[in-house]
Amino acid sequence: MKEREDFKSCYIKYANKIYRVAYKMLNNHEDAVDVVQEVFLRAYKNWNNFKGLSKMSTYLYRIAVNLSYDYFRRKSKEKKIENLNYENLASLSFKNDFDTKFRNERIINEIKEEIDKLTEKQKTVFILKTYEELTYEEIAKILRKRVGTIKATYYQTLQKIRDNLKKKGVIKNEM
Repeated sequence: MKEREDFKSCYIKYANKIYRVAYKMLNNHEDAVDVVQEVFLRAYKNWNNFKGLSKMSTYLYRIAVNLSYDYFRRKSKEKKIENLNYENLASLSFKNDFDTKFRNERIINEIKEEIDKLTEKQKTVFILKTYEELTYEEIAKILRKRVGTIKATYYQTLQKIRDNLKKKGVIKNEM
């Protein structure tokens, strides 16, 4: 009975976070819900095998990222990521106030297009760092990569977005 209560509290604590990551990666509510269900089904099946060598959140995020990759690969040809919360990115990335709402919307749409062009790895690191606000160390554990690799990937991703926005004339040196 204690195990069931522990699992229930784990679900309550992490289900929304797992959903948010899956949704941002897949841009589809039904797929994100499926990922959450599958994550916790797998976690429940292996509940007694979890040794606690990493944090529970790291373990669950890792399962979620892998499942999201699988869903994304299956559907990548037919779907594009469109509904990420780009307003947060714009407020984080652009220091200057914009004169018009039109300019803001244009930049958000251009950022959206650039994020759609990212590789799977870049998009995952970007989402976990920017939207989930995880540390480089946490992302490294989730993706089973070195911290330096994650930092480099994040930096290169930001640079890629900036450079492409500059080439399009969307920004000058604002980012």
